[in-house]
This record gives sequence, structure tokens and C-alpha cells, in this order.
Amino acid sequence: MRNSQRNRESVLARLSHRAFSLVELLVVIGIIGILVALLLPAVQSAREAARRVQCANNLKQMGLAAIHHADALGAFPSGTQISKVMRSDHRLMWTGQLLPFIEQSALRSAIDPDKPWDSYAPNIAAMQTYLSIFRCPSAAAPTAYPQMVEDRVPCTYLACASGTVGIETGAGPLIGDLVQTGAMYTNSRTTHRDFLDGLTNTMLIAESLFLPGVSGPDNDGIGQIIDHWYIGTPGMGPSEMSEAVGSTAIPINSWKRKPQAFIEDIELGFASRHTGLIQAVFADGRVQVISDTISRPIWSAIGTRALGEVAILD
Repeated sequence: MRNSQRNRESVLARLSHRAFSLVELLVVIGIIGILVALLLPAVQSAREAARRVQCANNLKQMGLAAIHHADALGAFPSGTQISKVMRSDHRLMWTGQLLPFIEQSALRSAIDPDKPWDSYAPNIAAMQTYLSIFRCPSAAAPTAYPQMVEDRVPCTYLACASGTVGIETGAGPLIGDLVQTGAMYTNSRTTHRDFLDGLTNTMLIAESLFLPGVSGPDNDGIGQIIDHWYIGTPGMGPSEMSEAVGSTAIPINSWKRKPQAFIEDIELGFASRHTGLIQAVFADGRVQVISDTISRPIWSAIGTRALGEVAILD
């Protein structure tokens, strides 16, 4: 019995030496917490880097698609295309015009720009179709949002219509006018020879943010939200051009700069959630990172195709 008792005490003693004390346990937990705190920013940074690469790839594909459009059809896509049959607020957007050139020919064949975008089923279905190429993964836009039709998919890229006009309402000139200084605007048919500033110096498409929680009055005093869409629209009146196009007359990431006098100071601006920059594709198919500290004259110049300004980017 004594030997058995001594054996049990010996085992218990060895086990007690192996166990953590409370202080040791707290130290281990603290070390693990520090390691996790150090690791999380690195993981988040790696994820953002991957999202940024995907965004650049989206832009590259859209830029090449626009160039192929110009080669095949004689002109770059128009920012928006007014139907000759429907009311002028029912429009095919530049994104819809690119569909055959991004391996979406079946979707393009299904839609009919000369039929209503809010009642013709194939047109509605197209607006509800999720296409990742038109969405930056960093932008955090919802997968669907009810605007004009249910479950409409937001877009996080805008075509550049102008480098000099930054309003869509008021006295004008307006971004919806049929004459603009940019590459892709209402009913435009710009060709390679129209880019007198050079294809490499003229921006086609850049990032934007879908921000339905940001609202305010336009120059006509009408309340608006920050919303961008793709393929087509049933509601693009003159005050809604920012659904599809933007302008470099507005500073990058203007949504961060408060206060804003009018909502189009944000609506028509290019923006992203990549820290301190946006990405854009130019008319030669080159994707460029652009700092949001870029000088206003250079930023304006890269949004125009033939005004002869100097637009040198790093």
C-alpha cells in the first residue's frame, strides 16, 4: 500500500511539473495575441494587393475590348448610346457595347437596345447578371441593389467623357452634351485619329465607387445618390450621366473631400478604395496607377483627347 501511495504521489508530482501555471498560460496567450496582431495587417495587405491586381486585370481586359471594338466597328464605344426608337433615357452603355469583346456575345445577342430596359425581360436579365469584370473587388459594392429594376448589379468603373466638364445639371456645358473633349461620351464615335494628344496620353476607363449612402442635391436642387451601373439603363436623363461616365475635371477621390457644394462633385469623379490611388486604362490598352495627389492640370489633361495639353505621368 505504501509503495502504491508513493507511486501515485510521484505521478502526480510529475504531472504537476508538466502543467502550465496561470502566469505561464497568460504569457503564452499574450505572445499569441502579439503574433496575431502582427500577422493580420500582413494578411490584409496581401489580400488588398491581390484585389488590386484583379482590378488592374479588369481594366486591361476592358481596354483591350475597347480597342478591338474600334478595330472591328471603326470607333471606340460611346459612353452611352441613345436609342433611335425608345425615349432618350433608355440607353445602351459602353459596358453593353463591350459584351461581344469580353466573351459575352450570347448576353449581347439577348438584349435589344431598342426595347425598354425596365420591362423587356432579356434587358432586365442583363442588368441583373453579375459580371466580375465590371466590378473592382476592393470597392465593396453590393452584388445587387434595387434601382429602376430589382436586383440590378452596380458597376465600379466609369468611362471618361471629359477632362473639362464636371457637371451634369445646371446651366451647362454639361457632361451629357453631344460634344465632349474625352474619349467616350453620348453617341460618340471616336476613332484612333481623333486622339491628337496620343492614345497613350488619353484615359478611357477608370475606377469609381458605388456609394448609395452618400446623397445630396445636384445643381438643379434635386437629391441624388452616388450610383453607377452597367450594360443598359431605363433612366438616364440628362442629370443621370454619372451612371456610366465620369470626368477628370473633378479631383480623384472627391468623395473624401468635404463639404461638397453639389453631388456631381462626387458622382462624376473617379475614385477607389485602394489607398491613395486609382487605376485606369488608357486608349493604347496600358493600365496606369494614378496617385490621388496628381496635379489638377495633368489630371484634367489625361481626360481629354485633342486639346494639346501636356499630360506626363510617372
